Amino acid sequence: MDSSGINSGLIKWYRRIGLYTCSSVFLLFLLGSLVRATGSGMGCPDWPMCFGQLAPPFSEKQLPSNYQEVFLKKRIKKLNRFVAALEKIGLNERADKIRADKSLLEPEAFDVTKAWIEYINRLFGVLSGVFGVAFLILGFRMRKSYNAAFLWLLLGFIFLLLNGWLGSYVVATNLLPGIVSLHFMLSFICLFAFMKALDSVVPTLKLHSQNNRMSWNLLSFVLFVVVILGTWSREQVEVLKDLGTLLTADGEMLNFLDMDWLFVVHRYVPVIIAVWGYFLWRRSNVPLLDSHGFWLLAASLIQICLGAIHIVYVIPTWTQIAHVVLGSGLLTYVFAVSLSFRKSKI
Repeated sequence: MDSSGINSGLIKWYRRIGLYTCSSVFLLFLLGSLVRATGSGMGCPDWPMCFGQLAPPFSEKQLPSNYQEVFLKKRIKKLNRFVAALEKIGLNERADKIRADKSLLEPEAFDVTKAWIEYINRLFGVLSGVFGVAFLILGFRMRKSYNAAFLWLLLGFIFLLLNGWLGSYVVATNLLPGIVSLHFMLSFICLFAFMKALDSVVPTLKLHSQNNRMSWNLLSFVLFVVVILGTWSREQVEVLKDLGTLLTADGEMLNFLDMDWLFVVHRYVPVIIAVWGYFLWRRSNVPLLDSHGFWLLAASLIQICLGAIHIVYVIPTWTQIAHVVLGSGLLTYVFAVSLSFRKSKI
């Protein structure tokens, strides 16, 4: 038993399943970036099945001859429901954009590689759901002693379900700008709620005193905004591609000057974060590799370099995946550090 009267074995299982849940949700960032970088978002044209099957086929010959027409009709029905829902909550402009997007009326041809990449992404989404249910059950059993933790856990589970539902419309809208950014944002809210639920019972990092707590909380917010703006900036690249203005006049690099001011924020704020990390590192009295500020500085500099590669070489697949994963990892790390502060000095 711990000080709250909870069986120590239950606490251990809560910690273990909590870590599995958080890890599986984070892994979805990696798989999601792979899906986006390889253009596999429509690898499975329906949801939650894939071409009407539990697992995608290995050959187009395993599908009926009219499969494109069949799944296009299903997608149009889902789009109509989604548009109607958007109009009911007052998002008429977004609904009109979806309705006017002719590319959503084009059938999707089968591609075995893209189908399996998207399918694996969905499998890990299901795995996150299974861990989330187990985590919720354990939290429910401990709710009398850890009520706040259970409420955070319940919030995370609700956002997990909401994001799973939204994922089906990410597919139906063929990665429509705005929908993907919302999907990414809800994923982080889900992850952070689970992390808070876990940390409220079993701290995941070494505890700190109040020193620099406000700074790390602010860093979490700033990084969250920068990461979401990165997703929005990536969606703008698709818009430039559709407009035929993806490259500069000489055709040598990304035409980033035609992107909006939100991209400017995403591009230059990491420089401020790197400087911020430097001062946090210099103020700490711990070994180099134990300094959170040092890792913040190092990760920020790598992200700046990856961003430059995106512009010069027009978003190579490997840098896109690395940029998303490192950015997501940095934000998760900073949020974990912000959770490690406690009111009493350690």
